[in-house]
Amino acid sequence: MRNFLILRLILAFIFATFAVIFTVLIPPEAGVDSVIVKVLITLMAGAIGFAIFPDIARRVRALTTNFFNFIVHRVSSEVSSQIVRLRGQSAYPATDGSSGIGSVSITRPLILDTSAVIDGRIADIAKTGFISGLILVPRFVLGELQQVADSKDDLKRQRGRRGFEVIEELKKNKGIRVEVWDKDQSGKLVDDKILNLAKSLHGKIITTDFNLNKVASLANIGVLNVNDLSNAVKALALPGEEIEIKIVHLGKDTSQGVGYLPDGTMAVVAEGADQIGKTITVEVTKSLQIPAGRMIFGKKI
Repeated sequence: MRNFLILRLILAFIFATFAVIFTVLIPPEAGVDSVIVKVLITLMAGAIGFAIFPDIARRVRALTTNFFNFIVHRVSSEVSSQIVRLRGQSAYPATDGSSGIGSVSITRPLILDTSAVIDGRIADIAKTGFISGLILVPRFVLGELQQVADSKDDLKRQRGRRGFEVIEELKKNKGIRVEVWDKDQSGKLVDDKILNLAKSLHGKIITTDFNLNKVASLANIGVLNVNDLSNAVKALALPGEEIEIKIVHLGKDTSQGVGYLPDGTMAVVAEGADQIGKTITVEVTKSLQIPAGRMIFGKKI
């Protein structure tokens, strides 16, 4: 704090010095005390220098941080590519538990948002080794998670508390490093802060939020969407294949019955409305990919 005050005084002195040099060029006016005018201009310039120093320091710090991150990322990428080229090694993580060339660099962290923490599947994904490196949990995400955990709604409260348990599970995983990002970030909403943080650190966002995913993609920010991963690894039911499914409710058409596969895939069964509550054998007729996931259509055998 003392050093900060000294720097502000130095900038004020510099501004005042320039003001003194400038006032020498001011011609004397009849009936006006030029000394008083010069003193006022000098004091005003010094006050301006003292007042604007925090904004200048903030801009310089941001530019310096971004430049440093850019240089470190470029250097680390170049070193990694040269190691791969010279040694002929694969750019994938080592299988002995050590961090390989292809693992996530600390200069490109994975940033957890609130939706991914509450969802909880990220802990299971981390156990499989599909992600590695540094995972950042911003302090403002923890704040939003605390609000959910303190909700009067029982379901929201349980989800919030489960979110803190997920973070603890991630910390116990030896294949990753979890750190809390304590620094404040510009932005009014939590999503804005996450986007700005990811952009400044050249990181990727882990989320299940569809809208955040879209905004980040438009801003050329990397996104790892847990829902996209889940949909990608679901088993594909091919037309002609027979499956057993329990009909749980009516479809949009009153003659249709709707059931769900173990992985959550919705199955719409023609002429299955009278089978609600029963498990029947269905022949798959069509499979569709929609934004919410996969849907299959079938007919009762």
